[in-house]
Amino acid sequence: MTRMLVAFATKGGTTQTIAERIGARLTEAGHQVTVVAVQDNPDPAAYEAVVVGSGVLNGSVYPAGGEWVIARQGHLLGRPVGVFAVCLSALSEDPEARAAALAYPDQLAAVLPEPPFASIVFPGTYDPGSRTWWERIVARLNNAPKGDFRDWDKVDAWARELADRLAVQR
Repeated sequence: MTRMLVAFATKGGTTQTIAERIGARLTEAGHQVTVVAVQDNPDPAAYEAVVVGSGVLNGSVYPAGGEWVIARQGHLLGRPVGVFAVCLSALSEDPEARAAALAYPDQLAAVLPEPPFASIVFPGTYDPGSRTWWERIVARLNNAPKGDFRDWDKVDAWARELADRLAVQR
């Protein structure tokens, strides 16, 4: 059993629900998992492996996610770290927008002390009622689709992949 931290940066709660699902699947695989927001300042030193996720807004992962990684680089060194990002651009049919979306986890990976052992992007949700007026304007300009596009099968598969990789590394 591996003690794991799943830390996340979220604004509207979508990334939290995905982090919680990853945590549940890792727990089912026999790991001891804590899921917590980066804003709560979890200490990765108490864990053997870490997963960090962030939502994306205007082409960048949330600052809190990257700031948390930077502040804890010393405690992340030598530990397996997986990263994920959550954004609607992952659904885009525009090749440039999709390529940009697939690179969002790289923003977190770039501030890690070592390359992540796994990374992925998941589509999220968009509910205009839960966004600021500015976020709604940007979403409208980017033709953001309204709705829930979380792919739970993809989330579950990635969590199983993480569990399998950790089992091999032990």
